[in-house]
Amino acid sequence: MTALLNNRYRILKTLGRGGFGETYLTEDTHMPSRRKCVLKQLKPIVKHPKTPLWMKERFQREAAILEELGDGHHQIPQLYAYFSEEDKFYLVQEWIEGFTLDQYWSEEGNLHRDQVRQILLQLLPVLEYVHSRHIIHRDIKPENIILHQGDNLPFLIDFGAVKEAIATEINHHSDSIYSASIGTPGYMSSEQAAGRPIYSSDLYSLGLTAIFLLTGKSPHELETDPRNGEIIWREHAFNLDQELGTIIDRAIRFHPRDRFSTAQEMLDALKQGVAVGAVSNATNATGMTLNVAPQRVSANDQQRFDNGRNTFAYDPKGNKPKKRGLLTTIALFLLIATGVAAGTFATGFAIISHLMRSPESSQQAQVETPTRQPDLFPTTTEAEEAKEARKRAEAEKVAKRNEARKNKLKKVAEEARLAREKADAEAREEQNIEETEKTPKTLTKVDVPSAEEINIPILTTGTSESQLVSTLGKPNREKTGWQPNSKELVYYDVIPDQVNLTYHADDTGKIRQTDIALSSTVSLGTMQQTLAKMLGGDSTAGIKDKLRRVYNRQTNLSSFEVDGLKGFVKRDSKDRVYISVWERGFQ
Repeated sequence: MTALLNNRYRILKTLGRGGFGETYLTEDTHMPSRRKCVLKQLKPIVKHPKTPLWMKERFQREAAILEELGDGHHQIPQLYAYFSEEDKFYLVQEWIEGFTLDQYWSEEGNLHRDQVRQILLQLLPVLEYVHSRHIIHRDIKPENIILHQGDNLPFLIDFGAVKEAIATEINHHSDSIYSASIGTPGYMSSEQAAGRPIYSSDLYSLGLTAIFLLTGKSPHELETDPRNGEIIWREHAFNLDQELGTIIDRAIRFHPRDRFSTAQEMLDALKQGVAVGAVSNATNATGMTLNVAPQRVSANDQQRFDNGRNTFAYDPKGNKPKKRGLLTTIALFLLIATGVAAGTFATGFAIISHLMRSPESSQQAQVETPTRQPDLFPTTTEAEEAKEARKRAEAEKVAKRNEARKNKLKKVAEEARLAREKADAEAREEQNIEETEKTPKTLTKVDVPSAEEINIPILTTGTSESQLVSTLGKPNREKTGWQPNSKELVYYDVIPDQVNLTYHADDTGKIRQTDIALSSTVSLGTMQQTLAKMLGGDSTAGIKDKLRRVYNRQTNLSSFEVDGLKGFVKRDSKDRVYISVWERGFQ
């Protein structure tokens, strides 16, 4: 398409198509720099032969809001212009060069929890600003968040307000008006799907975006609890910590009253690193409902609760222990029972700790240590072991469930390869048809070296960044690392279609982590040699066995630790064998 839109904008390529129109990358021919712009073409859904004046006025108002948002926050694209031609509306916006989150996930696979936490910390202030202008985005999803090339700062794009302005359908006979629900199915909350979005609807969509980045699962791939409609997702996340999981859980609660009410509230929870839960509704034996927000429990209070079934307390002044009254003791046990029945540990403890304080002093009371029930209140070590066991069981379950699908995909890929080879042979035969009377020459197909012949250039941790660049050349991509003051140097297709390399350097200019993604066509022997190089020249039999088990799909993830280095081997989202080795303390 060579014609200029608005006698100014030349279309370079199509970026996307949807139900509301098309999006193009254009250049502004009126600017000396010929700067690139994003041009959105929006077509109203109307039954009138001509777009009504009120719709044009509404489009103008919504465009003015986009201009205000873009001017007011550096993580929202600026609006350069808007116009209408032939009953179509156009927006011209700043071109944010980079990757959308779904594109980034396609390249990198599931993100580390700290990467997801960082993205949320950088996006929530943008949402807080948008909401402060009384605007709801209404279409937050991985495709509408761009990581800006260079600094990896997330930009929020494609606001739903303008879509609503042009998505109003008019009945020609009765002039009745209604608006279609704006948003993406799955990422929309129930109230937004019903056409009544609120601020926490955006937080709901942001929470599901975080789940996608952690697990690779879109909302429609996740199950819901039939009892309460809550989304079940944690079983798919293998590097999740409790605090981030709890925050995401609250963001995606089915009922708005159980979510964060503002973006600032969710941001504060992330900054504090506190496990923030929804309000718990517990009913005691008398039918009375207790609405108490969970609290964080200190280590001293935790110890006192663990030992708190004793009804004796020591006087902080050094006097003999005093026995509490019968009524206090009975009340204490009733409160414990209520807390356990309601599942609100922090609530029960907050009341119990108050009752167990000495009335003569505000200092913390100490209690004797009775026999503890480890099954009811497991120690930290027991809880961690149980958590690790669950993770291992879930990883094995996922591996088994996907094995049949992966085998089928490999079979399809093999059939496609054979078909291509057959087509190549037929093409060569046609090219040589004029030489049929001659002795046919042997045609040798030039292939990538076999898996056993591959020599992968590996630089170990501690190597300088300058030596890396002099050895491998300039990286295909350089970006800010998820660790503070670090960066990632990415080399794609070091061995074409088989090997990608990523090196992580800190602010001293030294490599602290090496990652490699290996195609399934690479042999186990080559992978073992590569891992040995990453570890400085040799690897133990145990580490080789862990790699072998992942290679043979006996497990999906296995970690190791040796000589000041840590690492893991896993199957990533593209069915590649992914090996990561880093210096202890870097992660």
